[in-house]
Amino acid sequence: MNILLFLTPKNDTAYLYDDYTLRQALEKMEFHRYSAIPVLDREGRYTGTITEGDLLWEVKNRCGLDMHRAESIPIDEIPRRTCNEPVRVDTTMEMLIEKALNQNFVPVVDDRGCFIGLVKRKAIIQYCYERMQDQPAGFATRLEREGPADDDISFRLATEEDVPLILYYVKELADYEQLGQEVAATEDALRESLFRKHWAEVLIGELNGQPVGYALFFHNFSTFQGRAGVYLEDLYVHPAYRGRGFGRLFLRRLAQIALERGCGRLEWACLDWNEPSVRFYKRLGARPLEGWTTYRLDEEALREMAE
Repeated sequence: MNILLFLTPKNDTAYLYDDYTLRQALEKMEFHRYSAIPVLDREGRYTGTITEGDLLWEVKNRCGLDMHRAESIPIDEIPRRTCNEPVRVDTTMEMLIEKALNQNFVPVVDDRGCFIGLVKRKAIIQYCYERMQDQPAGFATRLEREGPADDDISFRLATEEDVPLILYYVKELADYEQLGQEVAATEDALRESLFRKHWAEVLIGELNGQPVGYALFFHNFSTFQGRAGVYLEDLYVHPAYRGRGFGRLFLRRLAQIALERGCGRLEWACLDWNEPSVRFYKRLGARPLEGWTTYRLDEEALREMAE
């Protein structure tokens, strides 16, 4: 199970920077009505959790404290009696649940320790509850029977904060294609290629706010048509959501993007042995390009050619 299915992204999370003051912490906690809030440094790294108890003890221990004095007390000087331990995006569900037993939320960090969001205990409980409902044997939910309704799923272009999710999907896709040993991509490499050099774009599909898969694409060019096309490099739907029509919706959205940008075609490659995908693409009206063979210069051959 992918823990990112439960993730509340950083943009939707209340957090404090460690150079905030006691007063700022009190005001943010009061506004959001939270009993605990993650603390980050200015580089975005997760440094711990501060609770309402920590703040109350600080107020108690500083006799005569008022809001004016609270403005001068940085929260990194406030003793903390607990810490919500973080997990990485590749942690197991068992570890996530173990953390959630003792924490009302579990911070999630990338491989640099930077905070990317959190998993609320409520989200895990709700997920388990929905699957514990009594159902007759063989009963299928509407989603399993009919696929997602148009208003269930949404698509958005990825941002830099999605890099850990993108890398996770890249590795999952490589494992499915039996090419896991060839993955050399890192978060830093993807961050540089996608959001600094803009060599490609990533479409994230979400069901009720939870990610279900991704499509990575870029523009190529047809001299015969005299205009650009869209080349789909990766299309991946998480196993928990397969067989429900998400692949078709991904391709429909990519087709819409191609038309919106004035492109003449949408292309992709498929492994010959992947018969389920081949049948799926043909049902959509896609045709294989007979008589064409893809050639590639890998890194070593590329260097020799460049000399």
